[in-house]
Amino acid sequence: MHLRPSLLIASFIFVSAHAGGSASAAQDSELVNQGRLLAQSMCSDCHTLGGQTRSDHAAPDLAAVGAMRSTTTLSLRVFLRSSHANMPNLILENVQIEALSAFILDLGGK
Repeated sequence: MHLRPSLLIASFIFVSAHAGGSASAAQDSELVNQGRLLAQSMCSDCHTLGGQTRSDHAAPDLAAVGAMRSTTTLSLRVFLRSSHANMPNLILENVQIEALSAFILDLGGK
């Protein structure tokens, strides 16, 4: 059986896209896991992580933050680079911001 070049190219693109998709999903999962570790070590003194409720935490739950309609990767990047009156002045590396953003969005179901 001889495949036409256009069909062969289309098949290659399809397989490449799906192979890259699983690699991308694995990378996203790893980024979310890195963000979870950062949040546990840097944020959990004030924020709850993932729907837990505690009366001694005045800061919002990060799942609620992630679920907000206005919360996007861009809005989190800007927020995490800015100083805020009620938060410690954290100086985060770009990779830390990306990981925390991925974790918060994942908690919010995005």
